[in-house]
Amino acid sequence: MLSASVLPLAGPALAQEQSSTQLGEIVVTAQKRAQNLQEVPVAITAFNAEMVEQLGVRDALDISGMAPNVTIMQGTTSNSAAVISMRGISNGGSESFGLDSANGLYVDGVYIGRSGAASLDVMDIERIEVLRGPQGTLFGRNTTGGAIAFISRAPSDEFRAKVEAGYGNYNAWNVRATIDPGEIAGFATSFSYNHSQRDGVVDNILQPDDAKDPGARKSDSFRAAVRREFGGTASVQYIFDYSKVDGITTAFQLTHVGDGTPRQPIFIDGQQLLITQPAPVGPYMAGVTFTQPECAAYSAPTRSYRDKMCNDRPNTALDETWGHNLQIENDFGAFQFKSTTGYRIWESSNDTDLDGLGTFSGPVFTQATLMNGLPASLLGFIVPDQATANYLASQSVPRQTLSFFETMNQREHKQFSQELEFAGDTDTLDWVVGGFYFHEKGNENNPQNSGYVLDTNGIFLGSFGALGPSLAAANPARYRAVITRSSLVYEAESQSTALYGQGTYYVGGRDGKLRLTAGGRYTWDKKELNRTQNGAAPLAVTEHGDAKFDQFTWNLMAAYDLREHMNVYGRIATGYRSGGFNSQDPVIPGTKELASFDPESVISYEIGLKSELFDRRFRLNASAYHNIYTDLAVNIPRVDAPPGTFATRVGNAGEVTYTGFDIETQAILNDNFWVEANLGYIDIEYQEFMTGQSVIPGAPPINVASITEAGYTSPLTASAAVNMEFPVSFGRVFGRLSYTYEDGKLSFNNSLGVPFNEEIRGDDRNVIDAQIGVDGLNFGNAQGEVRLWVKNLTDSHDFVRGVDFAALGLAGGYYADPRTFGITVSARF
Repeated sequence: MLSASVLPLAGPALAQEQSSTQLGEIVVTAQKRAQNLQEVPVAITAFNAEMVEQLGVRDALDISGMAPNVTIMQGTTSNSAAVISMRGISNGGSESFGLDSANGLYVDGVYIGRSGAASLDVMDIERIEVLRGPQGTLFGRNTTGGAIAFISRAPSDEFRAKVEAGYGNYNAWNVRATIDPGEIAGFATSFSYNHSQRDGVVDNILQPDDAKDPGARKSDSFRAAVRREFGGTASVQYIFDYSKVDGITTAFQLTHVGDGTPRQPIFIDGQQLLITQPAPVGPYMAGVTFTQPECAAYSAPTRSYRDKMCNDRPNTALDETWGHNLQIENDFGAFQFKSTTGYRIWESSNDTDLDGLGTFSGPVFTQATLMNGLPASLLGFIVPDQATANYLASQSVPRQTLSFFETMNQREHKQFSQELEFAGDTDTLDWVVGGFYFHEKGNENNPQNSGYVLDTNGIFLGSFGALGPSLAAANPARYRAVITRSSLVYEAESQSTALYGQGTYYVGGRDGKLRLTAGGRYTWDKKELNRTQNGAAPLAVTEHGDAKFDQFTWNLMAAYDLREHMNVYGRIATGYRSGGFNSQDPVIPGTKELASFDPESVISYEIGLKSELFDRRFRLNASAYHNIYTDLAVNIPRVDAPPGTFATRVGNAGEVTYTGFDIETQAILNDNFWVEANLGYIDIEYQEFMTGQSVIPGAPPINVASITEAGYTSPLTASAAVNMEFPVSFGRVFGRLSYTYEDGKLSFNNSLGVPFNEEIRGDDRNVIDAQIGVDGLNFGNAQGEVRLWVKNLTDSHDFVRGVDFAALGLAGGYYADPRTFGITVSARF
């Protein structure tokens, strides 16, 4: 028979004890109180502790594709960054402190303010809740796409302990231990430690140590929690967590370079648009000499996956986070009170190769050496005397060892948050009111070195009249690189305050069929940014930006029970993402002031069905939605960036509509097998996107909505899994086979500023994972489990994220991990 403890696998959930032939009840706290998920008029996917453990969920990245219309990608220069997309809304690839995420991430009720610190090394998780659609009332600003909440397990007042160890390919191994000593002097405590590491998954041929190859990672995490109950109604709980992730970032592979052919012009309604022309990197590379000759074989750009490459930078990335969480609760009878105080620190540093090449020596450009190596007979027409002409003709074009793009980054971030909640209920009403305060401060120091290739024939042909063709024909080094070194240094600070309330009225009492919910939230935001460098040298005067935003967000919901275990709901909800600053933008002309971009707002219309059929052996939850976004914040490559540089900025799209659906199902087939599946689809239409620039100086912006589509978004996502369990004399044998599909993603919204945007679209992903194990083994005083697992069973090499460096003339990206497999052994005491 199927045991109750495994029933949650029929649908990622938190289950209560029920019949072994029925799906378990799913309890969530998405509405600030414990409720059956089937009765909450919000699209939610929940994962319980057993599901988290079985699927090997380490952080937010590991739940990508496990909920419909939800995908999560790793950052580029940090091991802790995550690019979260929910129902088509993404925080984009920017990790700047000037831009807030559009999808909120919460750990035990504490909001995580920065996308760079969003990939948490989670431990001792009780459940994960994924809320799709705007959550602007109870969760607040920066949840226009949705929210993900991690809830950890409270300390037990009885002794419990668990240890786990695992080993896999790429020399991956981990140990994890959790112990609850039991109640001592009224205090319940819990302590957890986790260590994991692996070698790199791509061979850097310049690095003999596999533990320093791209993809290598070592992490250590510690968590301690203490809880004290008072009088049966009150409790105080404090949680400390620390995580250190030290590793080598995922390998960047060069896939495309400019070949010197000008791009064809782009027109909209007869108006020619300003577009970025890629530098002629291809012909320049034909004349370079690699410092390490073996790297020449890996210099040709290719979209085909490579398991070997040259990285001349160490590609190191170190991220450390510290967290403090204090929760105070009391039931006063007429109402319940809860206070959640959070303080978190994130520090990050990296040193990254972003061209996928080793170092090489090539011709470089300076004004003083433009004429070097030209025939003296031609130079005699340009320089004042023959001696000078002879000297210049004898000089070679200078060469220099360089890389095309490398970056280093130092980030520090601190945040404090305080939330107070008051909640109550009567025979006909549930209500909650609260207040929220958030303050954060961060700074970034980002030096970058880049090489920009010039076609110097253009100088000769454009500046020397009839002599130009002869000079170009005799040019000893047509393609030469300009070395650009610059740094971005700034400090950002923000403050947010909000008041909110929500109530649910049960028409006809709690046994009635109709439930009506209304809620609202008012938010006040203040942001500042102070920039001290944005180029080769520090600024003489600090550049400053200061802005204030405020917004009222609300939601209206209605749910109606068609019959027992089946209801329909309708929801109208709004959301708001705070405005901010582009850290690389030029100042307002004639001032030292930085302009801000506008807040993003959304109104969402949603209908849904939640049902359990066939004596609760089959669950079907479905929703359809139409979201209208105004001033959608979009990360846009600058077509007017200074020559030889690459920069992006956040702009506001006038109106964008998102229409889609998501479906989730779980079914118990018999005593030994159960299945689950989900499907999500979204259609995105840009109605107005006034970011096009005419080639005519001073002309008004052009609406480029007709050539724009969403970046970092999979229009179609799907997953399916078959789970099995068979009882044996000592316990059980269990297994799972799962399939996940994600449409390939664009990195940017259109190709105006990024020539290779279409060419570096991500691959459609088809991922199969599998595992099998036995539980109930006798390990002396402990009960043990052994599990064999494999991820990416077919070893598919999917290109998952592209980066186009625009005018620099190179593009490439990142591939998903190859097949990984291993064994995990655990014991419970």
